[in-house]
Amino acid sequence: MFVLISMLISIGILAVLLYLSKQRQNSLQRKYELLVDLRQLLHQCRQHRSATHLGLTSEHNPKSELSHLQDALMETSNHLIATAQFENKPMYRILQLKLKALDKEWSDRSVARNQMIHGKTIRHCLFLMDEIAMAWLAESGRDDLSDEYHLNWQQVVDSMEVLTQLRISIQDMHREDGALRVKYYCDKMRRKLNQLALISPLSIASPGCSKAMHMLGELTDNPAYDISVEQLYAMTSDVSLSIANVYDQMLSELTETLYLPLPKVAIAA
Repeated sequence: MFVLISMLISIGILAVLLYLSKQRQNSLQRKYELLVDLRQLLHQCRQHRSATHLGLTSEHNPKSELSHLQDALMETSNHLIATAQFENKPMYRILQLKLKALDKEWSDRSVARNQMIHGKTIRHCLFLMDEIAMAWLAESGRDDLSDEYHLNWQQVVDSMEVLTQLRISIQDMHREDGALRVKYYCDKMRRKLNQLALISPLSIASPGCSKAMHMLGELTDNPAYDISVEQLYAMTSDVSLSIANVYDQMLSELTETLYLPLPKVAIAA
């Protein structure tokens, strides 16, 4: 009888351990899939911003491309909502509403407003990704990783904020006070990128970012440097991509340490 009871207790303990292990595995897989979806949405938002910007600043009609991108945004966000736990679904539905708004009457916006609306949605994706990453780190008990991630994340957020201010100032660059604001934010942006280089040297050393750094330096130090509004917007797109790549590198290192490396971002056709 004693042996039977001992066996039943052992089997019970084993069953509980297996259940907890399965629950943990499911939790890890869910967080991983949420990050993958949000990362994909971030990339698709950038593509949408680029397409609408081109439509606003040229005679190019991006209707077909935008239709495809909007379908991709809805497909990815629907998968995101389906993957999330029940209590978290509302916040992802709010994100989906913002994604739908990207395509609404975009042709009636000014270039600056279009940049601002897309920038807010991109930052929304980033903050949701950060929320998942922080929860994952808290559950892992890796204080060393958590401290490093938090410091680096703050640098990314600060850089995104400076970039937003730079983009807003571009529309007034032909006025004297506007030109001074552009110069101020160019200098600030250059310093932020130098700080990000300590986190991800390869991202900041990319050809696009290196060219942007040179232009930022010229705009800050050379009063005679001549650049068009369109060239300046194109430069900020390179900076935005570099900041996104820095965070992507941070996230990839984190997920690889805690679970699995992130897949390559799927490019919309």
